[in-house]
Amino acid sequence: MFEAAARNLRTAERYLIAPPLAATFGSSTVSVCDISAKGARFRHDAPLEMGNKSVLKVPVDGHPSPFSLEAVVVWTQVDSTVAGRFVTGVRTYAPPDLVNSLLAQLHASNRSNRIEELRSTDRFYVVPSLAGTFGDVPALIEDLSARGARIDTATELAPQSATLRFNVPMTELDLSLSARVVWTAMKSISGGGKRYRAGLVIGDKPELLRLAIGTLCEQNRATLDTKSLRLKLKIMRARARQLAPALGAIETSGIGAEQYLLIQGVREELRLNPEEAFHWYRRARISIADPKTRALAPPIADHPDALAVWEYLDRSIDPTIVGRAFAL
Repeated sequence: MFEAAARNLRTAERYLIAPPLAATFGSSTVSVCDISAKGARFRHDAPLEMGNKSVLKVPVDGHPSPFSLEAVVVWTQVDSTVAGRFVTGVRTYAPPDLVNSLLAQLHASNRSNRIEELRSTDRFYVVPSLAGTFGDVPALIEDLSARGARIDTATELAPQSATLRFNVPMTELDLSLSARVVWTAMKSISGGGKRYRAGLVIGDKPELLRLAIGTLCEQNRATLDTKSLRLKLKIMRARARQLAPALGAIETSGIGAEQYLLIQGVREELRLNPEEAFHWYRRARISIADPKTRALAPPIADHPDALAVWEYLDRSIDPTIVGRAFAL
């Protein structure tokens, strides 16, 4: 039950839709930018409430009528790329045959590209970008996870497999990783030249890649993707609210069922993601040495596991509650 909620909602392969597909969600006009067998993400003008249920109608060329999928809003947020717009993620409920037919139609019309990383590991931004190569192509590594990377190149990469090579500065860590291009997009046009981005899935040496990410974090060259974290927390909170009624008995311990599920979900998330856990335990070590933090959270001030969870939750849960959930 306590498996990380964010991962529970990201267990189907996603497909990037380019250009976005005009559709409707209830009475709202939306642009669907990616879709999977279990959900979709779209952009729109008017805000939507979490938990809002409606029908997502998706017209597709070559199909006589729009595909209609029952959907519920799981998360929504301001679109950081376009002022006055919003981005929303929905969980869809439809027969598998219908969803497979929609995906097949999108593939046939060359409107979709597979995004295979499934986001089972967390992403870390690398600043400044690391110089490396993908095959024979010079590349700048913009972000890393234990299973993938995003790179910047001067040429557009075709779908292919090659070796991603880079060195972690000031160390003897030289990495050569088998990787495959799963998506490409234009990044910018400047001075008559073009830059491209590519998403890579990395199929080997996850432990070595985690070591590289951890070292970059220690050098303050890599930081956790906080936008992804905020989204994950929204999903985890939604799942905790959904499951809380079935766990009413826990209330007798003085911990709200929703809070208990959220804390346990974060514990499981850190257990399953060593590179992410490294980041939060580092934050916990800093907190232990900070007198102000110790004064704010005396029940957990000497317990790095509990402090890591408290920091992950942006200190939004009373530290006494966190301590009880850990049975300290």
